[in-house]
Amino acid sequence: MIYKNNFPAKLLGLLLILLVFQAKSQGPDSAYTVPNTPFLSHIIASKQLNTAINLSSDTYPIPLQNTVIAANAQLLLKQGDAIYILIRQTGFVYKLIRSDSAKCVFKRIDHTVNLNYNIDCKNFIYQGGLYSYGGYGFWKTNGHLRKFNFEDSEWDIIPLNMEIMSTSYNWYSEEQGRLYVPFQRVVNAGIAGPENIKGIPNYTSYYLDLKTKQWQKLGDLESEVIEIVEKDFSSNEFLPLKNGFIHLVNEDTYLFDLVHNKIYKSKNTELNQFLKRRANNLNIYIEGDKIVSYNSGTKLFITYPFELSDFELLRTSIWGQENKLFILLLMITSIAIAFVGGWWIFNRSVNRKLEFAQLKILKSKTVNQAFTTIEVALIKLLLTAGSKDKYVEIGQINHVLGIRDKNIGLQKKVRSDVMKSINDKYEFITQSNSALIGSSRKEEDKRFYEYFIKPSELNTIKRILENN
Repeated sequence: MIYKNNFPAKLLGLLLILLVFQAKSQGPDSAYTVPNTPFLSHIIASKQLNTAINLSSDTYPIPLQNTVIAANAQLLLKQGDAIYILIRQTGFVYKLIRSDSAKCVFKRIDHTVNLNYNIDCKNFIYQGGLYSYGGYGFWKTNGHLRKFNFEDSEWDIIPLNMEIMSTSYNWYSEEQGRLYVPFQRVVNAGIAGPENIKGIPNYTSYYLDLKTKQWQKLGDLESEVIEIVEKDFSSNEFLPLKNGFIHLVNEDTYLFDLVHNKIYKSKNTELNQFLKRRANNLNIYIEGDKIVSYNSGTKLFITYPFELSDFELLRTSIWGQENKLFILLLMITSIAIAFVGGWWIFNRSVNRKLEFAQLKILKSKTVNQAFTTIEVALIKLLLTAGSKDKYVEIGQINHVLGIRDKNIGLQKKVRSDVMKSINDKYEFITQSNSALIGSSRKEEDKRFYEYFIKPSELNTIKRILENN
């Protein structure tokens, strides 16, 4: 038997295995030059597009094959000319630094070390800054807000006034600078019980004011909305819109308008089919008034018109006002009404007593009546006309005053004296500067006047005449 030493061959095989293992476990590169695909070319050319797009594996710009994070998904964030690729569950950030018709160059801008603390987090751009909210990691959900520090190439934690857990039901409003969370589902597998693994719901709605870094409570989720979302455990956010987002729940499509606290349900079966076939939410986004979907197989973009008329408004709001707040406001309103009402009654009582006293003084000076018979007749003439929304002409006044056969000069003087006397007495009785009788020029002939009792004084003069 011939013995053959094959040690070199075994050593070579071991080295090859180590090289393959090393290749598969190496980290990603700091920069990648990749082909400018039709998909990337379209996104780059859409200058006004501000969106977040979950990418399919065949549209990933960053080639991570044979790296430790090869299985991680990629998210494209775009705002104006700025384009970022975020590697899911890592905090790795690549920025598009230049492109031409053939190639795109992405450069990694972070120094992230910790991984898997932000699974299914919400990434968005606020005032040019990169943010990451919530997510799942180390067996529990979190409500942390993180901001990318461009100077140190690290993610910084942003302290908030409380921790609100994230779900797929969240939405970022760039216009308002707010992050809405209609309800929470708290997962903590470190506590015994299947409910802690599935997630314990908290159906209170909040929004985060990114300027003040404060969570504000909106109210409690309405029971009809709870019935819609309570059995939906999807971690996949769907289409963000201008005022909210579209979410698929089983066979139905719902539109959550968080700005106006409204919820709609799709009545367009074709739209439902279009969205259900893209329920993985990859390579799909809203651009203007169209839903845009990229087919990586055909390298073509498919669009579907987005119209609010395809949805019916449900009779419920998303959240209702908190009962405590409602009761407090009701109490404050009731107290205010009671105070104002009491003050009005008190003033009214005082004013009437003052009127009576002034009227009594005036009566004592004018043979036991404030207004003379002629003055009362003129007032009643004006009251009768006012009840019919009419004004009184000079001829009618002359007739009541008994001066229609007198000369024009005398007529004018008597009319003036009687009306002045009435107004003076009325101001004395009411202790105000409001004249009782007013005048205006006739529409047909501006040379002549018409007379009337001011509407604001009608009830007062009627009351005074009863006691005259």
